[in-house]
Amino acid sequence: MALDEDLSQRIMNIYKPYLSLDPTYFNDFSNFISKVIYKDNDNSFSLQYKLFYGIIASTTIGLEVLALDFENKFKLYGGEISWLQEGIKCENIPKHIKSFAKINDILAHNPRIIHWTHFGEFDNGLTFFVFQSAIILTTIHRYATIISALNIFVKKDIMDNKFTDTNEINKFIENNEINKLKDKYILNHIEYEDFNWHGEKCLYVDEFDWKTNAKYFFSDYAEKEMDFLEKEFKSLDSLSNNINDNENIFNKKNAIEKYVEIVFGIQDREYDYKNTNKTLTINLKTLIKQIACFPEKLQEENLDVLLQRIDKNNLIRLIFLVTAIKQKICLTFFAKAFDEFFGNKKKFNH
Repeated sequence: MALDEDLSQRIMNIYKPYLSLDPTYFNDFSNFISKVIYKDNDNSFSLQYKLFYGIIASTTIGLEVLALDFENKFKLYGGEISWLQEGIKCENIPKHIKSFAKINDILAHNPRIIHWTHFGEFDNGLTFFVFQSAIILTTIHRYATIISALNIFVKKDIMDNKFTDTNEINKFIENNEINKLKDKYILNHIEYEDFNWHGEKCLYVDEFDWKTNAKYFFSDYAEKEMDFLEKEFKSLDSLSNNINDNENIFNKKNAIEKYVEIVFGIQDREYDYKNTNKTLTINLKTLIKQIACFPEKLQEENLDVLLQRIDKNNLIRLIFLVTAIKQKICLTFFAKAFDEFFGNKKKFNH
């Protein structure tokens, strides 16, 4: 694929028609992406680091066009070329970037297995870097998942001859080189595994959750990124308040959130999960799990089959909603593991 500095704009032009259902929210999401990834919010966290995170994060989701876009920007903004030539094993890549690259795949596919020992590789004084990294990576995972999922719409419109330049558009959904990119940039290949309710400890929300615990860690250590994230989450939370259509997927947000949480091993003792079963059909649950757990496979789906479960507008809304919920879950597990690391570190010091 030929790359140029306008690739990001070309990507946005292709996917924007599918993202305009709720224009206010889409604008908030676009601003959020711009501020978290491309703005230099903290001089200690260079743009080079962020763009390299863009490469590894979009690669683990399996989205070639976005990984190549970040590669292109990395070159344009003067990134160290040896990082691209040799990949994640390059000796010039700082130790703390490599250490976080190991967590990248876990955050994308199986966040519940993040363990406090993962933080043992980071030197003292890197706590701010660690929490900023988590927000940046999960934001890119979410961005890549959304675009990956929207490729099913692009493929259908190509088949229906709705694009004038089919050859050009096809370049954006080709994934021919993704395995090479994964070999180059991914340190540990992780795949989603179903939570074993009989053999694994569940994380209960009354012990540690996003609202009461996790978000305060991020507010302390990644203040600017957290401000952007909270504003974007609030924008999403407020959408259903003005919706009168009972079929609108945002009216089912609570049930969807509880279902995604339980898929990843988080449970609310005070919530009656019978409500989830009443609200969400089996087909809808299957689709939610696909978005949350197998984002790299979404672009392989057949749109006609998916539209038998849910209409086009609500499918797009569901993609946005589930990816936002998953980001909260990933960051919650991350903060919980760090909390345990901090506690164990105190024990060792004594």
